[in-house]
Amino acid sequence: MAFTIENLKESDVEAAVDLFRLVIDELHARSPEVERLHFKDIYPVEEVKERLNNKECVYLVGKEDGEVVGFVFAWVSEGVGNLHWMGLAPGSRKKGYGDKLLGEMIRRFVEKGCHEAKLFTYPSEKATYHLFQKHGFKEVSFIDRRFFGTSIILMVRKITPIPEEFKAKKIVLAGEAGQGIKLMAHALANILAKLGKEVALNLVYDAAVRGGNIRAEIVYSDEPVDVPFFEEADIGLQLSKTPDPAVCAKHVLIEASACEGECKKCELRCPVSDRVPFEKLAVEQFNSPIFVNMIALGRLLSKIGINIETVNFAAEFPSQFLDENIKAIRYGYTYQD
Repeated sequence: MAFTIENLKESDVEAAVDLFRLVIDELHARSPEVERLHFKDIYPVEEVKERLNNKECVYLVGKEDGEVVGFVFAWVSEGVGNLHWMGLAPGSRKKGYGDKLLGEMIRRFVEKGCHEAKLFTYPSEKATYHLFQKHGFKEVSFIDRRFFGTSIILMVRKITPIPEEFKAKKIVLAGEAGQGIKLMAHALANILAKLGKEVALNLVYDAAVRGGNIRAEIVYSDEPVDVPFFEEADIGLQLSKTPDPAVCAKHVLIEASACEGECKKCELRCPVSDRVPFEKLAVEQFNSPIFVNMIALGRLLSKIGINIETVNFAAEFPSQFLDENIKAIRYGYTYQD
């Protein structure tokens, strides 16, 4: 039988997603259905089709005589290739197809200029673990189930030396008092720390005691953070309707209403695609503006390339509105303008 690998096309999305769901059911056979749905909901067919147009997308399928029997869902972010999921149909295993799919994925990462490849795997999947080792991945941390709800292993393959601009990443979050900037900053810092990053967090409050602005500055790196302060961030999030002039970032996610539908030519540099109507979405989708920060957090996690399928949000947020908060994060993560 002929085995071929190609980019995922719209016509094959449904078959690839069905296979992905089968793999989830196998890996989490002992988990409740609601937990399996947590993973499956990240890959709805129509949204997967939309993602195919993104240049950072590395979605591949393996075909046996024209039939989809394998898939790779991977993404490139900030010079790092992230393997989110890969799998094979039961009848197509132990034929070397996984080896070929993984090799092709790494080749695509190299083509896209990645200096590193990352993935998570389960301790119980011994054969998969050894396959990743064969392709140069090394275990860098074992993450206990207390953090993400299930035990996972982080594996990394170095492709080239880390470019200077990727050694430490800087994020600035800005908003008004009451918008949940502090909660969002602590949650993001905790998530990054649990993923093995060195993290520094600074909170900067406006002079006003009530109703003033608040800004959170986060630096994270694979190496110790020597300087926890910066003048310009790599990514900024601006939630207040009046842009904070102290926010300086290369890329900015900004509350769309602050621009009143068109660019005001302010000092913030924010591509049109990064103007997001966070407040409008919170009201329309969740019937309350209090979910603005969770939608924004989801969008930010997507922007910096964090795989939210590995995050145990229950460990980061209070139980009140937990389900709604998680849904809002997922909505922001997959939001397409």
